[in-house]
Amino acid sequence: MRTFRLKNVLYFPNFNSIGGIETYCYEMGLKFGKDFDITVVYQNGDPDMMAKIAKVCRVIRYKPGDKIICDVFIFGYGHEILDNVECKECIQTFHADYINRHLNPVLDDRITKRFGVAENTTRGIREHFEWAKDIQTMYNPYTVKKPRKVLNLVSATRLTPEKGFERMVDFANILDENNIPFSWLVFTDSKVQFYNKSVAKLPPRADVLDYIANADYLVQLSDTEGYSYSIVEALSVGTPVIVTEIPVAEEQGVIHGKTGFILPFDMHDIPVKEIYKGLKKFKCVPRESHYETVLSPGAADCESDMARKVHVFCKRYYLDIEQNEHKKFGDEWETSLARAYKLEELGLVDIVW
Repeated sequence: MRTFRLKNVLYFPNFNSIGGIETYCYEMGLKFGKDFDITVVYQNGDPDMMAKIAKVCRVIRYKPGDKIICDVFIFGYGHEILDNVECKECIQTFHADYINRHLNPVLDDRITKRFGVAENTTRGIREHFEWAKDIQTMYNPYTVKKPRKVLNLVSATRLTPEKGFERMVDFANILDENNIPFSWLVFTDSKVQFYNKSVAKLPPRADVLDYIANADYLVQLSDTEGYSYSIVEALSVGTPVIVTEIPVAEEQGVIHGKTGFILPFDMHDIPVKEIYKGLKKFKCVPRESHYETVLSPGAADCESDMARKVHVFCKRYYLDIEQNEHKKFGDEWETSLARAYKLEELGLVDIVW
């Protein structure tokens, strides 16, 4: 059995990877840890979160039988170790709206003070529990911080073998290694997975240009490109691009350090600081196309194939959101060819005729 002689103790049994209690303990250490000796005691905790809290105060993992002797003991919902605590002040904190959540606060004669984190919490407990009339409001501490700029990246790519998936993985890791906060949206129909916490894989969408325009950079790290529409789209809305040294890059308007960054295929010597700093605004006009010199004028007497109706056969039960009704095996109906193709792709129907 261990005995700890401490000054100020914050005790919560469990710490998640995120959450209000976790932030509370970190902020307590950040705001008061320089002037007061603070120790966070816990039983189970997310390693990354406990490492973060350990930067601002002492952290001890409680083991059954441990004894804590301290001046001030502050706890919340967890009271299971009170029998092993000796303290001058025993403070209970309420970090939730107990009344609306139908929670029952702990009644213990050893508690010397009770704090609600907001007037709403305090008032609810005071009005519902006679023994808690002495409860006061003590707001959670928070130290105002200057946020870093988040680098917003976007890619719209099929991610077929030549599109540079491995380089994308490398680039994300390079940003992490350089402590660059970033968010990377990858719109693709590929089944590959990204395991970087800052990369989000999303399905393709027709309005992807809106997301490209909102990004700091479009990223296209291909082995080769014929004439990349992603690059054209990005430069046309003033979004710089990060590309590999594909021969067509400069022809498409990519000027290193002005309209984007051209990276080596081996992904070495990446100018991370320059990329993070950003580029000045620019205007880039797409190259003109002159297909009018070969296209035939006039209208053809023919209806668009996608506009015609087709007959479909239901292969399995599902909710059809277009018709707002459940379809079951064997059902048949007419729908547009475009809709039929989509349902067939999902394995829901067969196109009959």
